[in-house]
Amino acid sequence: MESLKIALVSDWYYPKLGGVAVHMHDLAIFLRRRGHEVTIVTNDITTGKEDELRREGIDLVKVPGYLLGSVEINMTIFSRNASRMVPFIDGNDIVHGQHAFTPLALKAVAAARKTGKGALLTTHSINFENSSAIKALAFISFPYFRYYMSNPHRIIAVSKASREFIKRFTSVPVDVIYNGVNTEIFNGKADGEALRDELGLGERVVLYVGRLEPRKGLGTLISAMKDIDGTLLVVGRGSMLPVLREKARLLGVLNRVKFLGQIEYSKLPAIYALSDVFVLPSLSEAFGIVLLEAMASGTPVVGTNVGGIPEIIDGCGFLVPPRNPRKLAEAVNSILNNQNLGKKLGRLGRKRVEEVYDWRVIVKKTERRYIQVLDEVAENG
Repeated sequence: MESLKIALVSDWYYPKLGGVAVHMHDLAIFLRRRGHEVTIVTNDITTGKEDELRREGIDLVKVPGYLLGSVEINMTIFSRNASRMVPFIDGNDIVHGQHAFTPLALKAVAAARKTGKGALLTTHSINFENSSAIKALAFISFPYFRYYMSNPHRIIAVSKASREFIKRFTSVPVDVIYNGVNTEIFNGKADGEALRDELGLGERVVLYVGRLEPRKGLGTLISAMKDIDGTLLVVGRGSMLPVLREKARLLGVLNRVKFLGQIEYSKLPAIYALSDVFVLPSLSEAFGIVLLEAMASGTPVVGTNVGGIPEIIDGCGFLVPPRNPRKLAEAVNSILNNQNLGKKLGRLGRKRVEEVYDWRVIVKKTERRYIQVLDEVAENG
């Protein structure tokens, strides 16, 4: 197909950790591999990805402005007219905002619409759970969000659950295109044995990867460890670390819970490969890219029956109610105590990822939306 000029825009790119940054980065790489000219537009901070983007031939444009605390949304852009974003997206055919409640994405999409470009917005939420500050802004500025969400030609939701949420704000057509995963990196073939020795792990390893925030439900998993014979690896950082560490101590399981903090992304495939089961105990979750990484690695998964998680697992792992340590422990133990079951679930997960969530599949679906939007722009002059 013809090469397009595409700008991917969000406040929430690296170094901010989370699914939005991973999604945006991988989408840029796979669009570039398809022959498109790709630019990432984000806030004026060091991303840590500058060299990699340069090697991949992806441009990086930084937008100055005052960033609001740890939320890292650009309040200067939030308070200004959308025309402020025109210089940062000029020259592109498609402007694709990432995360529906962040200023750069919303204002860039509005600027794109006003200047005759294709405008799309991907929503990664089923609530305002990512940030109390965004939640407050949303309630104060509901008309603001409704107005700006009328600008995209199309909205993409990363799950059916996130589609239902965003429809409260807009009548723009919403399509579900799932998050993707790089199956070349997460393939289950990484050598985790050296890391296992380095960490002093036994043979029964339970893994959690994600932010240490209340909605992630990690406290439930730590409670469940009382009834699980194994070691829990916790990869990630966040405000709940002191509370979670103290909870593990009070429950007498701190010696079997290893808080690794944030690790290099390049080490994640080995972490998944050495683990016997991956758990995402979230209380609220629009999607959960970490589930895809685990499934792509052939690691059996357990998740809670909330948000978009059931759509991902879909018979390839276990679902349990949120906030239920007993049910969670039962599901984890059923895998730890039955190697054949674990291997079967690992194979099913890998197969589902290859068929549904591989970025090579997802990027083609995204391209088709781009072409539809450009056709609509051409028809309407």
